[in-house]
Amino acid sequence: MRGKLITFNFLVVLLIFFVSGANAADMVPEYLVGNWVIGTTEQKCGDSGSEYFMFHENGTFAAGRSNRPEAVGFWQIDGDMVNLDFISSGGFFQDIHAELKEYANEFDYFKVKLIPFNVEENRFEAVGLLGEQINKGIAVRCK
Repeated sequence: MRGKLITFNFLVVLLIFFVSGANAADMVPEYLVGNWVIGTTEQKCGDSGSEYFMFHENGTFAAGRSNRPEAVGFWQIDGDMVNLDFISSGGFFQDIHAELKEYANEFDYFKVKLIPFNVEENRFEAVGLLGEQINKGIAVRCK
C-alpha cells in the first residue's frame, strides 16, 4: 500500500511539472518579494485567521498569522521550484492545537519545496513538498 501511495504522489508531482511549464519559469525573485496570504482556498488579505508569507529581497522570509511570525527562514528560487529552509515551533500553534503547548520552547528545522503553477500577476498556486507530505495551496499578493 505504501508503495502505491508513493507512486501516486510521484505521478501527481510529475503531472504538476508538466502542467506548470512556462508559468513556473516566469517566477523570478522580484515577483515573489512582498506579502502574500495563503490557504487551501483563495483568501483575502486581512481576513482573520489568514496565514501570511512575507518574502524579503535579501532572501529571508517570515510566515505566520495576525502579524505574528510562526516560522522564519530563507528562500531561493531554483529553476521551477521555490526552496524554503526555516525553523518553527509547534508551540506557536497551541491556539489551534492545544496538545502542542508543551513544545513552546522547542524549535525544529524544516525544508519545503514549492512547485508553483498557474502563475498570474498577483496570484499563484503551488504544490508543497515537506518530507513525504504533499499539499496544494493558493497565494494571493497583499497590497
